[in-house]
Amino acid sequence: MSKLNTVFNLDKVINTNSDLTINEEGLLNIKYSGTTASDESNSQLKGLITRDGDYLHIKLEVKFSLNNECSRCLKITKSEESIEVIEKLYLKNQNEYDLDFNNDLIDIYPILSEKVIDSISLVTLCSSECLGLCSICGKDQNLNKCSHEEKNLKESPFSSLSELDL
Repeated sequence: MSKLNTVFNLDKVINTNSDLTINEEGLLNIKYSGTTASDESNSQLKGLITRDGDYLHIKLEVKFSLNNECSRCLKITKSEESIEVIEKLYLKNQNEYDLDFNNDLIDIYPILSEKVIDSISLVTLCSSECLGLCSICGKDQNLNKCSHEEKNLKESPFSSLSELDL
């Protein structure tokens, strides 16, 4: 599978106020905190780039698959995601994405990657009943229950924290 095309020619949009329709498929290469965009299925990018006076309007829908790492047991789970990207960029000044509108080609990858990363949850669980890994031996508690003895905690100012149900 080929990489998702994120580079577009804006010559007609900027110079003639024509709309640019986007309909692309490919691999979306984004990695963030134990989560990666899946390389097993194509991502879809559909939308429109238009000009309104001195502003460029970008409205896109991105559908993609994620490989998420469970925050408790570290198993990889897959999920299908869909996000909407709406940006209004001023053509005459620098923008937060460092896009150069003097060039005919524009790469919207910085916008896509930011919006995809913003949509990713920092805590992902394979299931709400996930028991996680054993804190003593590191085995997956979902597969095998460990029968370790409780650690004997010394009396310290922090010993009462062990009673908290987190």
